[in-house]
Amino acid sequence: MNFIGDALVIGLTEHAPLVLAAMGFFLIYRLTGLINVAYSETVTLGAYFGMWLNTSFGYDFYTVLIPAGLMAGLLSVATYFVVFRPAKRRNVGMLELIIISLGLSVFLRHALQFAFGYPVRFFDVPPPTTINLLGVGVSSFRLLGFGMVIVLAMLLYWFIQRTSLGLQIRALASDEDLAQVSGVRPLLVTVLIWFLAGVAGGMAGAFYGVASSVAPLLGWRQFLLILLVVLVGGARSIGGVIVTGLVTGVALAAMSLQLGQVLYAQLILIVAFIAILKVRGNQFADAVKV
Repeated sequence: MNFIGDALVIGLTEHAPLVLAAMGFFLIYRLTGLINVAYSETVTLGAYFGMWLNTSFGYDFYTVLIPAGLMAGLLSVATYFVVFRPAKRRNVGMLELIIISLGLSVFLRHALQFAFGYPVRFFDVPPPTTINLLGVGVSSFRLLGFGMVIVLAMLLYWFIQRTSLGLQIRALASDEDLAQVSGVRPLLVTVLIWFLAGVAGGMAGAFYGVASSVAPLLGWRQFLLILLVVLVGGARSIGGVIVTGLVTGVALAAMSLQLGQVLYAQLILIVAFIAILKVRGNQFADAVKV
């Protein structure tokens, strides 16, 4: 029972930003089918934006969280207009778009290193108090961060599933031509999606950064898990991404406690995700044959 409680508390509080980052990535992936490698830098820049506002202007973390997300959202929209929209209008193939996103990722990483320097940076936050939860000591910051991530995730889910704009987003993702006939404005909706994805990724990066440190590879280290959570959980809806992200966090914590190494836990989870995708692909192929 102690093991289960430890895994739940550690997994949900430490890996909650994974849910938020995966939701943002899902929005772009669901709309375009693009595996946007540069999304990893959106996560990283969210951490850098938050750290810069915190250390340069003295704002506390919760004050800089939303501005950091908005700045990352604007950057996401800028990359769409400067890079991805022109490429789409030239009928660039999906593989080429993925390669372009990889090049953009490298460019943004070096640009932020030029702007912020190479050393690891830290948020200037006071030492958090520790709260006992199910026998596990959790910092007040992680606990409040988990609550904020869940609230933000639920708001994004409500927006996509329950609002008229969310309906337009889902319609455009399902069939662009039919959505246009129905009166959906593709450019407006697409820009909104890229902005929301950037906001979610930037805020996730800020949570990652304040919990440990801010480094140029912060988002890149999380990208593979973000991608796999979306591929495994996002087959049906954004709700599947939320559930898969939460389960992933708990599974990582449980295996880390058992094995004593986070790296081993990540490798096992990645192999499990690949196996799930393989089985799902085989089932789809069998269904097509029938």
